[in-house]
Amino acid sequence: MKKDITLTPSQRALAEDHLSVVHWVIFHHIQVNESICGLSYDDLFQEGCIWLCRAAASYDTSIAQFKTFAKTVVRNGLITYCRTICKKQKRMLFLEICEQVELMADGQKLSTLTDDFDATVSYLEIVSLLESVKKDFSGVARLGVEALQLKIEGVGISEIARLYGVKPSHVGAWISRAAQKLRDNPAFLAGLDRDLLKSSR
Repeated sequence: MKKDITLTPSQRALAEDHLSVVHWVIFHHIQVNESICGLSYDDLFQEGCIWLCRAAASYDTSIAQFKTFAKTVVRNGLITYCRTICKKQKRMLFLEICEQVELMADGQKLSTLTDDFDATVSYLEIVSLLESVKKDFSGVARLGVEALQLKIEGVGISEIARLYGVKPSHVGAWISRAAQKLRDNPAFLAGLDRDLLKSSR
């Protein structure tokens, strides 16, 4: 939707003359975070310029002054963009934890990894979500989902290995396999997005 914006020479000049609007919106309405891909100042400014061009392309002189109109368009566009980036970041954080969980010290609970994630997602909801998609998995991946459920509940890798009668390294391999499968499971990703949305309200 934001690609292939064609501007007339006058619209292009209008956008170029109001680049300061993008900086103003970022400074007053957006939280820059250089540590998150997509939320650095440069990324936000680039995205804001796209919305500034959209404002120029749709501007009607009878509505308001362009600067006022552009501030609203750029602000709304950047807020939507930031929400999308944050949602993806939370989802990727969970999946990264899935892949790294076998590297954790035995007995360490998943909740000790990050306070931000702990505040964002209910572990009970995640365990329930994993249970609901487990039927879509078989073999090693299914074992990995079961092991991941136990790990999220605080059961150590060695203890999980004893329950299944295997070496701890096998459990870690199961979880890695399950994480790969979860990345491509539409039901899981949709359910995770719903949980993240619910927890952010």
